[in-house]
Amino acid sequence: MALGTTTALQAQEVDYSSLEISWMQAEVKMKERCLQLTNTLASSNMGDLYLEGFYSTRTKKDLAVGFDLTFVDVTADKVIELIPAVDSLMPMLKTFKGMLDMEMAATSQMDTTMSLVMPSVNGVIEIGGKNLSLHENPTVDKLADILMFKNRKTWSVDSLSVHGIIKDNSLEIFPFVIRIDRYTLALDGLQHFDTNFKYHLSVLRSPIPVRFGINLRGNFDNWKWDLGKSKYRNSKVPSFADQIEGMRLGLINSIHGVFSTGADGVLRQNLMNSEAV
Repeated sequence: MALGTTTALQAQEVDYSSLEISWMQAEVKMKERCLQLTNTLASSNMGDLYLEGFYSTRTKKDLAVGFDLTFVDVTADKVIELIPAVDSLMPMLKTFKGMLDMEMAATSQMDTTMSLVMPSVNGVIEIGGKNLSLHENPTVDKLADILMFKNRKTWSVDSLSVHGIIKDNSLEIFPFVIRIDRYTLALDGLQHFDTNFKYHLSVLRSPIPVRFGINLRGNFDNWKWDLGKSKYRNSKVPSFADQIEGMRLGLINSIHGVFSTGADGVLRQNLMNSEAV
């Protein structure tokens, strides 16, 4: 590959860590210690994936990455296996069983082990799925006790659609609706990367003929709750989808222009966009 020129890449039987790619294609460009991947499609053991991204190695200790990564029909455990940082972002994700679609668009510094430096991550994440189930774990069990779920082992979830923004060493989860057991719940909150969290559940439909709210705070080993006023009145919760999509598209445009602005320029612009959401 000539430096500074775009090369079409096709490959088969590519292994990266636990990711086994049976087929992929991409457009690759290298220039000034920066690798750019665009229009990347792949079929793998973790589902189909799509990628736009860059990897910059300005020095051996100054590494940066920007990416828009989409998985289609993948399980939560496979996502976490490939991107361990997702477990810090959404610890409850692994309790969902079934096929998910996930998109994460972010910039970050990287360490020499090729791991994301979590305090530097800025971006957005979207997770959706249908016909899922939520399996018991200590946190879910405690919540089931509070709400007196009828089924005590496994709960079916017709659909899930979660949007969030990653900044300031935390993930802000925008309001979304989930129907589980005999309940319709609206949930939002803040998940810090040190495992502490603060969530609010608005109970919109339940065996009790009144709306009420539940506030959760602490960490998954030790958390408390109290009753409060329901923040949301019905299932029509505020949507931040347009802001999330705007930030994602802005990052993709920056990735395509990384050789004009430089990696620092992409990181700065993405930080500004995240602060504006």
